[in-house]
Amino acid sequence: MDMKLDGKIAWVTGATGALGRAICATLAAEGTTICASARGADALAELAATLGAAVAMPMDATDADQPRATAQKIVDENGRLDILVNSVAVPAFGDFLELDKATFQAALDVKYLGYVACMQAALPHMLARGGGSIVNITGTGGRLPIDIHVPGGSVNAALNLVTKALANQHGPRNVRVNAVSPGPIRSPRQDRMQSVGKNPADAIPLKRFGEATEVADAVAFLASDRASYITGTILQLDGGALLSL
Repeated sequence: MDMKLDGKIAWVTGATGALGRAICATLAAEGTTICASARGADALAELAATLGAAVAMPMDATDADQPRATAQKIVDENGRLDILVNSVAVPAFGDFLELDKATFQAALDVKYLGYVACMQAALPHMLARGGGSIVNITGTGGRLPIDIHVPGGSVNAALNLVTKALANQHGPRNVRVNAVSPGPIRSPRQDRMQSVGKNPADAIPLKRFGEATEVADAVAFLASDRASYITGTILQLDGGALLSL
């Protein structure tokens, strides 16, 4: 299926993570120009060199000035900003009674406030141009309480609410805001969670973990004009995990 993404300008945050890389690769394969952001300049440079259709834009989203500057640079260099994909992951998990304040603060600062800062940076440009698409990667923990994932799950729940609120607010001006909420996806981060015995694949109706490319395909669809009548949706991509409750 032609996703009608050819020539679009997409800003992907958390671009060097397992999901971020897959998202960048899929969007690039669809003809999208990728503006890839993350804190690690070396990893970004390697990603941009691998994809060819990506521009490395190092950024720390915990500094609110940096997302604004990055969004402005994207528009200055490309004339517009069509798509924002927020794909930052924070390894904030563990036994609730053993988690310290810094772990909760990191989840808030890096993911929640980072997503918010990037949306605040991108939205004015989309509104000025007459439309755009935002896709937030949240996670099943935003709807399903996971005992070892309270900090991250709490942030995901909050971001699901923000996604719906912005979809409602900016839909009349043709800015669509959706989220993809993955369940267990094979990645180094998931391997670390497995080390404390969470989310066994046999509890999932499809009896396997997902792949980063499957998340990327969902993101590409929601970001594209093929999803032009979809906004405010939290797309569960979990192999049916929530059905097993």
